[in-house]
Amino acid sequence: MKIAILSWGSLIKTGKSRNLAITGDFIGGGPTLPIEFSRVSQSGDRAGCLTLVIDEINGVNVPTQYAISAHQHLDWALANLRFVENISLKYSVGYVNLVSGTERGWARENHPRSVDLITAWARRMNFDAVIWTSLLSNFEKVLATPFTVANAVSYVNNLPAPVKEKAMDYIKDAPAEIITPVRCVLSGTIILNPPPVEQPIECLHEGEETLMRFLQRFHRPRQATHTSAAR
Repeated sequence: MKIAILSWGSLIKTGKSRNLAITGDFIGGGPTLPIEFSRVSQSGDRAGCLTLVIDEINGVNVPTQYAISAHQHLDWALANLRFVENISLKYSVGYVNLVSGTERGWARENHPRSVDLITAWARRMNFDAVIWTSLLSNFEKVLATPFTVANAVSYVNNLPAPVKEKAMDYIKDAPAEIITPVRCVLSGTIILNPPPVEQPIECLHEGEETLMRFLQRFHRPRQATHTSAAR
């Protein structure tokens, strides 16, 4: 099987050093997906930091990158990505298998539009399967407050100094094309022309208060269109 691995975060830079089995490097041209810093990491070096996840409620559409797995068997590729990402639950690594016509039910339930986009992209690129980290936004669950840009920025700004430093480093070190409202505010840039479904966004340098007023006009919490059930 020819298997693609998708990423939009630290895996792009550190995957190989963490023993991700890929041929070559990550490259641009992955599917455009709704992504945001809306997950509070609860373990490891990034505990307390906001991390990037697919988020069909609060995410904005950004281009992703992909690499080709060195494994030709899907189970091996999935196990390798789980190991590298230190994910204990197997359903937190999503997949689509175009050969068998199967997919990860958890991913379908929690980000169905993204699964459709990934499947269509895989067909265009002639991949047999695609895998990705499918951890969910947990901002509201962990912090007992709804996710908004203002709440996310306030959370990061009020972290203890050592954790805040790590959180800001993670946000700043994300791939340049991953331009989200949270990143724009915390890095001092402003989104120009918030996009429709498929277009990436652009930023312009500005002050934080201007950014907050601008972002609050268009990036408000949206109602979920499906219900997630824990398994």
